[in-house]
Amino acid sequence: MIKKFIILLTFSIISVTAIQAQKKSDLIQEIGILKVKIASLDDELAVSKKNERVSKTEAESYKAQADELLETNQSLMQNINNFTKASIEKSDNIGKTLETLRNKEAQLKKINDAFSSHDSIALLVLTDFKKSLGENANINVASGAVIVSLNETVRTGLTTNDESAIAYLSKIATVLNMHKNTDVSLEALTNTGEFDLALTQAANVAGVLQKQFTVDASRITATAKDGGFTEGLNIKVMPKFDSFYFALREQMKEANK
Repeated sequence: MIKKFIILLTFSIISVTAIQAQKKSDLIQEIGILKVKIASLDDELAVSKKNERVSKTEAESYKAQADELLETNQSLMQNINNFTKASIEKSDNIGKTLETLRNKEAQLKKINDAFSSHDSIALLVLTDFKKSLGENANINVASGAVIVSLNETVRTGLTTNDESAIAYLSKIATVLNMHKNTDVSLEALTNTGEFDLALTQAANVAGVLQKQFTVDASRITATAKDGGFTEGLNIKVMPKFDSFYFALREQMKEANK
């Protein structure tokens, strides 16, 4: 009986010892597993920290690049604004210059038209005189004026009221009345120095044109000048240069404002 008890006790002790040994082994194994997990977690943590540092560095780099791009964009926008402003100002200046050129061109056109008009008037007067007096009449053009030179027969006939001389003067008066926008100068030439006599002759013809042939007196002037070795009487017909140059002067004043 005692022997069985001892055997049973021994077996119990051995079983307990074996169980304890197994539990210790299991614990050691679990500890090993835990150490492996801890090591793995440490590695993951190290990797995470490394990735965090990399991400932080990249984020700082991206932020620096974004700040640089923002600054560059602001500078570009400022340059664009300055360029736009300069372009607008340049366009305005070009517009003003073009407007000034157009005004100058218009003024030059007016002046050119006026000169052309005067030339046309002189041509018309010349043509009408030739039609009225014939191709053999002594007609010239000088300094924009049409000049009809009266020969000695006509001059003498006018002083004696010769019908043919009066008829010749009538033809001249007809042309003068056709072109009322012209001035008429009766220019007596003397080769003897008798200016009073020459002026009287010119004034007499002017009176006949005015009274007998209704040529406006305000258009007519009578003068006498030294003819050198020539004497005669010239009827000069010219566009109204005084009004033309007055208008031209006013245009130039307006252009310089």
